[in-house]
Amino acid sequence: MHVISHYPLESLNSFKIPACAAHYIQLASLKDISDFCSAVNVKQTQFYILGGGSNTLFVTTFTGYILHVKLFGIQVIEENRYRVLIKAAAGVLWHQLVLFCIEQGYGGIENLSLIPGTVGGAPIQNIGAYGIEFKDIVDSIEAIELSTGKSIIFKASACGFGYRTSFFKTKWANQYLITSITLALHKEKIFSIENDAIQKMLEKMGVRQLSFKAISDAVIAIRKQKLPDPAILGNAGSFFQNPFISIKHYQSLKQKYPSLIAYKMQDREEIKVSAAWLIEAAGCKGLRNGNAGVYPLHALILVNYGGATGQDIINLVNQVKQKVKNQFNITLIPEVNIVR
Repeated sequence: MHVISHYPLESLNSFKIPACAAHYIQLASLKDISDFCSAVNVKQTQFYILGGGSNTLFVTTFTGYILHVKLFGIQVIEENRYRVLIKAAAGVLWHQLVLFCIEQGYGGIENLSLIPGTVGGAPIQNIGAYGIEFKDIVDSIEAIELSTGKSIIFKASACGFGYRTSFFKTKWANQYLITSITLALHKEKIFSIENDAIQKMLEKMGVRQLSFKAISDAVIAIRKQKLPDPAILGNAGSFFQNPFISIKHYQSLKQKYPSLIAYKMQDREEIKVSAAWLIEAAGCKGLRNGNAGVYPLHALILVNYGGATGQDIINLVNQVKQKVKNQFNITLIPEVNIVR
């Protein structure tokens, strides 16, 4: 385990924020993790587990340890005529895993194409897109308990998955470091194309015969149309979660704003409202605050136009939240991890 002091983080976060870590450790093996657990009392130490940096906003210099997970490898654990179990290490890029599965003819993951970040971050956020969530395809998760160095395997049912959350994000936060995941995928020609955007893109692309790759290509095309490339314009993807409100609140808003976009969830009594619609309706789409701004083509994306600090982004976040709160009495919750 090699600790580097005063390590620059600008290249390690997709917002391109010029932050610094007091201590930086690259975890390239299970031994590196074990060494950290032995050397540091995690209950008395500030640390942040970093994957691809695509869901992280550094506000200022981080005075603790940045643990950069660099564990790699993808392998087939079990396979039959219809199903397959795929194990992937936490440092693998998520989209790399998606492409591997599609190339091998394994389905269920194709709707999650081009989501930024690493495999290790997927369970924490319960990433999702176009009708599919991580919880729908995961079999188990392997993690290290940082206080003991012990390896534990969690079955999917034990992880408390919900909308953009899990126990790894809530009651287990900073207790475990995810080292790998195992996905349960299928080889049958079963597709999830209920989403209108996917259907329209498949039609636009002239797809006559569905395949895992065709759906992946459609999702990639949609995402490229809507989202700025972090290599060109610093951003962390969707910054806010879609909020849930009571049915009564929804009915009141719908009467006043007939164009309000919302969804009834099967497993909840509340209504999920489009955060992008709220932000745009509050007049924030395209809003700029210095070098930080709300992306003109998608209201959920906050961008660094160049030279923005973490505090600049936070100031913009607070401005957007206040406008939405004032107009709709809804408090937006960030999806991005804010690290101070």
